[in-house]
Amino acid sequence: MKNHIRQMLRNPVQFVLIIVLVMIVTVMLVVGGNLWITSDRLAKAYEEDFITIGTVTQKPDTVEDEPSWDAELKDYRIRKRERYHHYVTPEDLKFPEVTYLTEPEKRVYWGSYTPEYLHEVETMSYSRGRQAIVVEFSPMEDCVPDESVKVSVTKVLGSDKKMEGSVIWLCDHYNKEPMELKADKTYAAWIGERAWRHGKRWEEAEKSYPEELEYGAQPVPLTLYTPEGDQIEDSLEGQSIYEVTEGFYDTAAGKRLLAVMDMEDIIFDTQPVVGTNNTDLLMPFYEKNAWVYEGRYPTQEEYAQGSAVCLAPRAFAENNGLTVGDKVITRLYYTDARRGPDILPSFSFWLLGSDGELLKPFEEKEYTIVGLYDHKQLAEGIGYDELIVPLLSVQDQMANIVDYGAMADENTSFQIANGTVAEFLEISAKYGMDNLGFTFYDRGYSALHQGIWNLKNMSAALLVMGVLAAGLLTLQISHIYITKQKRRLSIERMMGMTGKMCRRLSLAGILVLLLLGTVPGVAAGTVLSGMIGMEEETDTLFQQFSWKYSNLGTAVEMDVDLIGQPKGNLAVSLVMGCLVIVLGIGISGIKVRQTLRRAPLYLLEDGMTGR
Repeated sequence: MKNHIRQMLRNPVQFVLIIVLVMIVTVMLVVGGNLWITSDRLAKAYEEDFITIGTVTQKPDTVEDEPSWDAELKDYRIRKRERYHHYVTPEDLKFPEVTYLTEPEKRVYWGSYTPEYLHEVETMSYSRGRQAIVVEFSPMEDCVPDESVKVSVTKVLGSDKKMEGSVIWLCDHYNKEPMELKADKTYAAWIGERAWRHGKRWEEAEKSYPEELEYGAQPVPLTLYTPEGDQIEDSLEGQSIYEVTEGFYDTAAGKRLLAVMDMEDIIFDTQPVVGTNNTDLLMPFYEKNAWVYEGRYPTQEEYAQGSAVCLAPRAFAENNGLTVGDKVITRLYYTDARRGPDILPSFSFWLLGSDGELLKPFEEKEYTIVGLYDHKQLAEGIGYDELIVPLLSVQDQMANIVDYGAMADENTSFQIANGTVAEFLEISAKYGMDNLGFTFYDRGYSALHQGIWNLKNMSAALLVMGVLAAGLLTLQISHIYITKQKRRLSIERMMGMTGKMCRRLSLAGILVLLLLGTVPGVAAGTVLSGMIGMEEETDTLFQQFSWKYSNLGTAVEMDVDLIGQPKGNLAVSLVMGCLVIVLGIGISGIKVRQTLRRAPLYLLEDGMTGR
């Protein structure tokens, strides 16, 4: 053994050079192996922590001018209104080639009439009756209300009676040809505050009544829609002011005004209920503007089965002494298929049925609270006291539709597999969905995926080059210390040493040589694995990493050390070092076995001739 080592050291420069080359090859394999394992581990570990959400907006087919009479201008005001020839439905988005993790849903919200609960708007200084009321009045003189005219309010039909007995300025502002009013008659109208007064009478009285407002009389239309989005025709002419005669409140117009007088009170006792198939599809939860702070989220099984479970907001729970596990009643009586819940009660539609009376509940159910959530103040996309329930828990999802609209970012979304956005867009284009705009959110998954892919490519290149270099270097080592040592091997055989012993001694010397290179190579490669590659590719990415649109959680600060993940793995490093040794010993073993098959004299002759 010592003689073999001495023989190797006869050319110390060559010996050291080979050790350095072995070390370099080992470093390449160690770094390549560690980066490959790291990239694979990151891809698997964080795949489920990223979600790719798509939202959908349907573009209008045309924009039309919609005229509205303005009594002050004595002309029409023109506003643009978007029109749709037909509405795209979630069913239209179920392309055969696309596998959704959560299928597209166009969310509606339902109004739940529950006066037995204390609702958050009731705890605020939001005045009921402030926006509009139904009144009976008599004009101070015969007039045509195409300008501001003075009338005496004789009766308020709603709950806010403070206007009774007062004199106000009134105008049938949106009616081009208003009816003439007689001073000795009584009229009824739904009126709302306006910010300006106008006309000859106002100009003459301006100094006497500088602070008074004008009230505008407005028609009470029917705003009901079919599930397909067609507006149900209103059988009642759109009149603003009605003469009150005997039996008036038994007529269709009178019944409608009686219904309207209670509508504002009812809306304050209404709780919005939103149905979904996945809490991750709700934008406030994506953006960490809402989060469950007690209890849990509904499970996928509960969503799929339409279980009677819900998430309840903090304020609603505290105001009514509710906690996780308690029951809450819903009494759904209208459906808004245009937008999500407003922060405050909405007055953008009428809660009237085809019979002119207030809408009646179409579904009553008891839900179990499985989680309590909180949200940032005035968070967009979430209403006061909003209950979140599984979509399938509501049987009649499109009953009593009071408003209808197209798909929009805030009401339509779906979830697809990470990294499939380009594929999805290509498929949707095949089905002629040019009238749809898709917006995708993946929390930077695309950039992260590209970083991991670059890392894998780098590690694969290092591994391939390392294996090729190790093979070539081992062939060179076997040539130098076996093929060119035929004379020494022949002398050892002629002195009585067996072929097996010669082979062992030769391989032992090469093993020492390989160990001298692989041991420091493994150590250096392990250190370098934590310093290069992943840090260069993804350091900036991870430092800019956003937890937005993740299912990792919402209510707590995340503390995941992504940059710290790519450290050198000792086990992987040792495997790479062993690979170099096994490859070197394997090739050298084959070479020495072939060499020792020849007779000692032939070996001596080959060694002397340099073959």
